[in-house]
Amino acid sequence: MMKKIIDKIALIIPKKISLLGLLITFNILLYLPSLLEPVSYGDECIYLTLGNGLRKGQVFYRDIHDNKPPLLYLAAALTQSLTNFRLLTIAWNVAHLAVIFKLINLLTKNKYIPFVGGLIFSLLLLIMEGRIANGEVFMMMPATLAVYLYWKSLEKNNVKNKLRFGIVLGLLFSFGFLFKIPLAFDFVGILIAIFIFKIEKFKYNLNQLKGVFLNLLSNKMLWGMISGFALPILLSIAYYGSKGAFEPYVRSALMQNIGYLSSWQGSNMGLYVRLGLLGIFSLLMFIFRKKINYKLIFFTTWYVYAMFGVLLSARPYPHYLVEIIPSLTVLIVLALDKISPKNKFKISVPNEYSLAAVFSIVLLAFVFKYYNFWYYKQLPYYSNFLKYITKQIDQQEYFEYFGGKTNNDYKISRFIRGTLGNNDSVYIWGDAACIYTLSNQQPPGRYAVNYHIYDFDGFNETLAVIEKSMPRIIVKLPEEKREWEDLNNYLYNNYYLLKLDNIEGEIYIRNSQINNKSGKITF
Repeated sequence: MMKKIIDKIALIIPKKISLLGLLITFNILLYLPSLLEPVSYGDECIYLTLGNGLRKGQVFYRDIHDNKPPLLYLAAALTQSLTNFRLLTIAWNVAHLAVIFKLINLLTKNKYIPFVGGLIFSLLLLIMEGRIANGEVFMMMPATLAVYLYWKSLEKNNVKNKLRFGIVLGLLFSFGFLFKIPLAFDFVGILIAIFIFKIEKFKYNLNQLKGVFLNLLSNKMLWGMISGFALPILLSIAYYGSKGAFEPYVRSALMQNIGYLSSWQGSNMGLYVRLGLLGIFSLLMFIFRKKINYKLIFFTTWYVYAMFGVLLSARPYPHYLVEIIPSLTVLIVLALDKISPKNKFKISVPNEYSLAAVFSIVLLAFVFKYYNFWYYKQLPYYSNFLKYITKQIDQQEYFEYFGGKTNNDYKISRFIRGTLGNNDSVYIWGDAACIYTLSNQQPPGRYAVNYHIYDFDGFNETLAVIEKSMPRIIVKLPEEKREWEDLNNYLYNNYYLLKLDNIEGEIYIRNSQINNKSGKITF
């Protein structure tokens, strides 16, 4: 059935267009609506705010804060706008799709299976917020490329310099890691799959353990991968150390902070339980490694370690699940590849391939349900887009789909751009990175959003910066219900509340901007 459908599709495709070309075209069409989205997604706004800060001479982590490694902010700095950032995301996703297609083509002999895998990958990525410029989208492509190169080397069996080859693989994983740190767990899982689960003879005694250990110490490819992974990270630490940002960079971007890891569920106990389960899984895979096909050992291990990375903070954001999409796609298509056409593409007897695919899907379903992962419906998104481009709704109605605050953010930003002079500044009390981005402004201190102030107890630091810089405008957003008494007192003594009918929230202007005799505002 599946083969017949794909054959019919192939008949209507010009011969010069490959199945990969068809997949790429399909992906580009899926993501084109993202180029017309308003500036509204909080994480992207933080990245763009940090990127803008870099262009204005700020140093990440020292002058402007977020808790991810620097490459995501560098990408935002290079693209400079949401549209360009999304264009980069589309190009990145297309490149990732091509790598997945080539990887599956290596693993199977059925010429249609890579096409099916590409469709699965594309749809999963779309569901898991693949159109958003998040760290997971960027970190996984170099990791998948490293996996492809590894399997290509197994097929050709022509790696002459294993140290150099290991360095290349390690550098690719490090490149991904410098977009977001959970990729470290994918790297560890793949190291274990390559160097531990391929051990052929092993007896449980001290001499055997010693021999295995010595063999690992002398493995050039292993040391190449470790050194290739570590070197860029060490260089980044040295760079930010030279800029006076060693402590905040290591604490916030690389190690994460204990409060962030535990704040969602209130303790680290769940993290330790997941770590224990990961250890049990690894032990079982080692014990049964000779009885399972190595493809399944490798990709199941990658999947499980990637899932640990997904659940590192136990937060239910859909884009976290992007981390498991490459390994999940491969496990599913390996099972599909074993379906016999003689049995009408039905698996008559469960085999190790189908069991691995079922395991991965069941684990995902459990995780999705247990951790209450959020889900965004796709049809309303595309329906809203079509209504907008066919002029059934205006821009304001189109923006409403992306959150009730979106239109208000644009109004506040227009007011700020029309009010501030070249040397003026603004401070916004709320999760307001999108307003900073839209108005081409920077926060007076390190924190662009309130939750960073709360997470890192940055109240005293932020108030000191406000008092020193004396922003011309201070905005209190309506969705921020928490009160900051020290800020309220500062506003009462130094600022005047404006009355603006078309903007929600409170906008304050510095008292020095008020003409005391007439009571009028001087702009």
